[in-house]
Formats: sequence, C-alpha cells, structure tokens
Amino acid sequence: MQQLAEAQADLVDVRPQRRRKISELRKVTVRLSERVCGRLDVASDRPGLGKSMLVEAALEHFLDPTPSVEALLRERLDGIHARFDHLERDMRIITETVALHARYHLTVVPPLPESRQREAVVLGDERFKVLAEQVDRRVRLGRPLMQETINRLNSAEQEGRGPTTGEESGHSSQRARKNPNTSPGGVDLEQAPPASAKTARGNPTFAQHPKVTSRVNTSDEELNPRVTQKTDPKSATARLEAANEKPLSKWRMILSVFLPFAAGYYLSFLFRTINASISPFLASDFGLGAAETGLLASVYFLVFAGAQIPIGVQLDRYGPRRVQSVLLVIAVGGISLFGNADSFAELLVGRAMIGLGVAASLMAGLKAIVMWFPRNRVAFVNGGMIMLGSLGAVTATAPTDWLLTWFGWRSLFELLTIATLAVAGLIYFAVPESNEGSKRSVPSGKPLTLRSIFSDPRFLRIAPLSATCIGSSWAMHSLWAASWLADVEGFDRQGVINQLFTMAIGISLGALLLGTLADRLRKRGISTEALLAVFGALFMLAELALIMRVPLPSILPWSIVSVVGAATVLSYAIIADYFPDEIAARANGALNLLHFGWAFAVQYGIGLIVNQWAPQDGHYPLDSYQTAFGFSLALQFTALLWFTVPWLRSFVRFIFVPADGRAVLAPAAVAEESVLEPSEGIEW
Repeated sequence: MQQLAEAQADLVDVRPQRRRKISELRKVTVRLSERVCGRLDVASDRPGLGKSMLVEAALEHFLDPTPSVEALLRERLDGIHARFDHLERDMRIITETVALHARYHLTVVPPLPESRQREAVVLGDERFKVLAEQVDRRVRLGRPLMQETINRLNSAEQEGRGPTTGEESGHSSQRARKNPNTSPGGVDLEQAPPASAKTARGNPTFAQHPKVTSRVNTSDEELNPRVTQKTDPKSATARLEAANEKPLSKWRMILSVFLPFAAGYYLSFLFRTINASISPFLASDFGLGAAETGLLASVYFLVFAGAQIPIGVQLDRYGPRRVQSVLLVIAVGGISLFGNADSFAELLVGRAMIGLGVAASLMAGLKAIVMWFPRNRVAFVNGGMIMLGSLGAVTATAPTDWLLTWFGWRSLFELLTIATLAVAGLIYFAVPESNEGSKRSVPSGKPLTLRSIFSDPRFLRIAPLSATCIGSSWAMHSLWAASWLADVEGFDRQGVINQLFTMAIGISLGALLLGTLADRLRKRGISTEALLAVFGALFMLAELALIMRVPLPSILPWSIVSVVGAATVLSYAIIADYFPDEIAARANGALNLLHFGWAFAVQYGIGLIVNQWAPQDGHYPLDSYQTAFGFSLALQFTALLWFTVPWLRSFVRFIFVPADGRAVLAPAAVAEESVLEPSEGIEW
C-alpha cells in the first residue's frame, strides 16, 4: 500500500509540470520551400542545434530586427553634421578672436620710425618662428591651450569653494593614484600624447628654443596666481565667504555706499569754495591782500594735489571706507585750528590740514562706485555723486552768507567741525567692508604701477585738457569769480552772493546733465572723450567772452565756467575705461593730482598777476584780470590742440587718401610696405 501511495504522489507531481511545459511551447505547422528546408537540414546537423531552435531564432530576429543600413548611415551622418556644427562654431570663435586681437594691436601699437623698422622685422621673424614651433608642439601633443587654461581656472574655483567631503576626497585620491601626472588642483597638466606625436620627438619644440626656455619652465603658480592661493587656508576661507556673500541690493548700495561718500564730497566742495564768501571777513580781520588771499585759498589745492598719489595707493590697499574716515578726522583738526586762528600762519596751516583731510573725498567715492556699481553705469552714478557733492558750492554762497551775518565765521567753523566728525563716523560704521580683494585678482602680466599710468598714451592725451579746463574752472569759481564780479562788473555784496549761488546751482545740475548725457551718447556710439572736448571748447569760448567783454549777461559765461567744473564726471569715467579696477584709485589720483595742481597754479598765479596792478578804490582794474585770464586761456587752447592731434591726423589721412585706396603720402606708404614685407622668403 505504501508503494502504491508513493507512485500516486509521483503521478500528481509530474502531471502539472507537463502541463506547464506544454503551455510554454506551441506547435505550429508551416510550409517551407525545398531550398530553405535543405539549408535547415544542413544547419540542424550541428551538435546541440535543432530545427525548432533555429526557426525560433530566425523569427526572433525577423520580428525584432536590428537597425537597418539606412538607419545606421543616417545616424552616422547626423553625428558628422553635429561635428561640423561644432567646427563651424569654433571657426567663428577663432575668426572673431583674431579680428579683435588685430584691431587691438593696430590700435594700441604706435608706428615705428623708419630707422627701427628693419630691426623690428628681424625680431618679428624670430618670434614668428618661435610661435610656429609652439603651435606645432601643442598640436602634436594634443594639448589645446584654451582648454587647458579653462580647466585650470575651473579647478582653481572648485578648490576655492571649500573643503570636500570624505567621499570626494577618496575619489580624488584614487584618481591621483591612477594618474600621477595630475596636479593637486585636479588639472591634468601632462596628457598622454597621441601615437603620431611619439614619432616626432626629435623635432625641435618651443620648449627647446633658447630664447623662451625660461618662460616655458615657469611654474604654474607664476602663470596662474589663483592656483597658488588654494594652498592657503585663509585665502580659501575668504573665497568661500565671498562666494556665499550676496550682492548688495540697489537701495542698500544707495543708502550705505553712495550717500555717505556723497556727504564726504559735499564737505570737500564746501571747503573748496567757502573762501569766496569768507575772504572779505578774513581780509578785514587779518589785513590780507590779493596775494595772501590767493595763497590762503590755493594752499588747499596744493596739499590736496600732493596727497592724491599716496591716497590713491592707500585706497587700493585698504579700501575707501577706512581711508576716508581717518582723513576726515584730520580735517576735523584743521577746521578747529582754522576757526580759532589768531594769525595768518595758523590760517594757512589749518587750511592745509583741511585740504589734506578732504583730499580723498572724491577719489574714495569714485573707488566705491567702481567697486559696487555696474561698469556701464559708472558715468551716471559719478554724475549723481558730483551733483550732490556740488551742493556744497551752493551752501557756500547764500546759506553761508546768512550764517556769517547771524553768528560770524568762527562759529560757522565750529558747526562745520561737528558736521565733519559726524560724516566720518557715518562712513566708518555704515559703509560695508568690500570683498574686492577676493573677487578680483591682478593679472600676472605687466605690473600695474604709477609709471604705467603716467606713461600710458591715452592718459597723456586726456590729462592736459582735463587738468587745464577743470582746474581753471575750480580756481576761478572758488575765488576769482567773486573778485571779478565785484571789481569788474561792479556788483555789491548781495549781487555777488546771488550770482555765486546761481553758478553753484549750475555746477550741481551740470554734473547730473553731463553724467546723463555721457550715458545716452555712449549708447549711440559717441565717445566720452568727444563730449569732454566739446565742453572744453565751450569753456574757452566763455573765458574769451569774459576777456573780450562781449555784451552778454555775465551770468551766462560764468555759468558755463562753473558747469565745466563738473566735467570730472567725464574724465573719471574715461579713466575707469582705460585702467583696471585694481589701480582705479591710483589712476584717478594721478588725474586728480593734475586737476588740483593746476587749480593751485592758476588760483595763486592769477593772484600774483592781478597784484601787479595797484587797486583803485579797493578794486583791481580790468586789465589785470584780462591778462591773468588770457594767459590761462592760451594754455588751455594748447592742451585742446594736443588732445585733437589724433583726430586731425586721421582727418588728414582721409583727405590725402583717394577713393581708390592709393596713398598720396609716399613716405607713409613706403614705411608701411617696409613693415609688412620684411623679406622675400617670409609670408606674413
């Protein structure tokens, strides 16, 4: 019985398995041709292969086919088309790069004299050979310079984002063990050359050239300063904080950056022009003449000018917040000394301390604007700051005269002492600390020094015109306008104050007008240099109208004189385009040195010239002012001619070059051919 039960159990277990196997396979009857049947019989003779297996595999292939030849060909052609698109894009990039480089080269490189052209051609031939060898080496080694530079920069930025996690550091160490030639920054500096490069090792390469071996062997730290900073944990932390720091909002930039520095510049403008209102009181109390009055007013410009270069260096090093607040404290001491002076010497020292204390007011504001505001809005923001600052000139007229009548000039300077100390505290505590050092790095090329600024041909072209016009405007507006109106026009005290008030409003509105006009014209392709030249010419016409006594209301030419004093909006915007942000304060300081130095020379020089005539009934004659103003006008006209020399040269070339392109000026054409055709064996 037990054996019978086991047999029945086996039958129960087997039957379901047979039913499952039968359900997985189905029998299909098909008709095949004799040829196919023969081939099927031959194929099934192989061991391990059956007819059912072969037929099933054939049906699987037919019902789920692989891509056809047409599809494969279409896919390959699409890939080739994409590569051609990338090649076309790269060619456009190369073409634009070469065009931009050629335009820059032709713009900034001055023409060589004919005596030096042969030497330059030989040197250019040698350098071209070195360049060809470098290109050959890069191509053979498969190391594109652009891609290598991008990889190095990306690697340096990734290193500067902060410490990596343990998993990432583990992966980095594994990659380093797999590729020992990889630098610590993750940049593969030595890629494996292709097979074609191994056979060409014997050819001379750029690294083997005797004149450039030292430059090729330069370490990566020298070529890329950002890579060296990654080893310093402090610099890495600074870059991490800079990356996490959010940019200031528009209103915070206005309230915490723009307005505090505008207040400092307001005080600077007030102290610059206040002598025109207080000079009668000083002359009465201390018995000052024209020469002493001119010296007392101009010593402000002398100290101001002498401090520009050192202050520019300190602004680039420590930032505008610290430098401006400290210097305003020095101005507080000068104001207190001036207000309590008992002699002309104390007045002179106090005035000099005031000039030193506010010497950074304009440059600190310009530096802060360059640091915090977009580059394309610099001219407009400069105009706004100079407009608000020039309200100090407005305050130095009717409001100052009212205060002088109320409680005297000494009490006025006590009030100014408190106001200056308050502005110093506002700048120190309200202005945010800049992260300029972590955001920008000085390029590792030509060192950025004061010599590079003063030797720049663009600076040498614009500086004389800007200094002679703007400096003369400051000197005339701050002192000699009041004397002219009183001595020549015959205005009384109230008439002089009213006209100075109108001129001060003109300089305030002129700053905003010039900034807006420069911004609009720049969008239309008109350079700021052209606008500066136009206003310089208007300034000279206004002076000529004063000297020639043209029958016009005196307020008209004097308003033009005052508006030109706000043309620093244009000058500093031009300087911001000429030089990088790292030396923006030094470049502005160099230009400011010329502005205030010329203002001192003109203001004191006019006093010396006018003092050569004896006063009549307390007023100097017209001839004295005409002589002094005419001498200044002659120097301004010379500076304008110097500024327009490149334009005149281009105009002459346009006139003497006919439409067919053949130059009439034979010497220039010969010189150009001698540069472009160095020898018969070289193809440029």
